[in-house]
Amino acid sequence: IAWSADDAASYVPSPALYQGQLYFIKANNGILMVRDAETGDVVIKETRLPDITSVYASPVAADGRVYVTGRDGTTVVLKHGAQFEVLAVNKLDDEIDGSAAVVDGALYLRGKNFLYCIAAD
Repeated sequence: IAWSADDAASYVPSPALYQGQLYFIKANNGILMVRDAETGDVVIKETRLPDITSVYASPVAADGRVYVTGRDGTTVVLKHGAQFEVLAVNKLDDEIDGSAAVVDGALYLRGKNFLYCIAAD
């Protein structure tokens, strides 16, 4: 075992590994923590995500961004890095429990009622 930590456990969401950092959602309650994947050192301490109170979906990352989607359809877009920086907060009128998928620059979200594709034109 290279390292262990008892303060980053999630209830449902799995952590996302992106460019050497692990993005955890603590206890599925909208609190983010980021650790260095190699050392286990805290990169971003526990921080409440705006407008998200409950999370079942695992975070996903691509193109320098990390996406965290709450059960109420709110997605918070974070800039990947050593500082907590929110780039955007978007809300869909749907319940989302499944993890997003990123394919060819598009973000796919499966809601209770619809499948959404978010992409540039």
